[in-house]
Amino acid sequence: MQLVGLIVLATAGAGHPRLLLVVYIPLIIVSAVAASLWMDNLAHVTNEKGAMREVARDAHTWIISFLYIGTFGSFIGFAFAFGQVLLNQFGDDFATPADAARLTILGPLLGSLIRPVGGRLADRFGGARVSLCTYALMALGAGIVLTASNQGSLPLFVAGFVVLFVLSGIGNGSVYKMIPSIFQAKAALRIAEGADMDEAARDARRRSRALIGIGGCTGAFGGVLVNLTFRQSFLSTGTGDRAYLGFMLFYVLCMAVTWTVYLRPSANRLQGV
Repeated sequence: MQLVGLIVLATAGAGHPRLLLVVYIPLIIVSAVAASLWMDNLAHVTNEKGAMREVARDAHTWIISFLYIGTFGSFIGFAFAFGQVLLNQFGDDFATPADAARLTILGPLLGSLIRPVGGRLADRFGGARVSLCTYALMALGAGIVLTASNQGSLPLFVAGFVVLFVLSGIGNGSVYKMIPSIFQAKAALRIAEGADMDEAARDARRRSRALIGIGGCTGAFGGVLVNLTFRQSFLSTGTGDRAYLGFMLFYVLCMAVTWTVYLRPSANRLQGV
């Protein structure tokens, strides 16, 4: 999307964003038709009966969804908003919108590529620990962006946003790693209380798959919240400073939730998350 948007800006100008639809709608139609006609090799995959309803009643589902808003929601929201924010705050530094768009590619690209690193770090150190550190650094990154905005420093501003993209990519991997760990830890508790080992393991897998679906769509909604926050900040003050401050506070809140629920020794029964 970033690359196609850049091509549209460079060739047709900033006044024709609807050309993106000309590119994507035919691709969507072709994909839908191809899936309908030839996606016939998934007969062994069945729906997890009742799994969505079961995990929806689990408090950890909504805790993980909240945490995923902080990582995936930030990634999606910043990817859509970064170019417009650049033009609003540093428009005089760019000859054309295409010049600003070239910078916006860097953040989403790095954030996407580094996501597996977040998963590998979580495999080694634990998803909750990596997520806690990620939120702390994201709060610092938002502080860098706020400082750059106040000082009018474009290089520092771009660097701060690139840091946020990279950290959100790492956090995407680490928060998702927490999902199977939570249900594996719950399965271990059930087995210790006398439950069948194989049945507990199967139940942990089906609940993990269901939570991945719920967490993914909830996290994506965070992208809407990011853009609404930017919109309100620019409407009320003419800058994104209030939005950056809000992001800092939200990441601190995510840190507090992660520590309280999954890392605080006196309250943690889910070892290994």
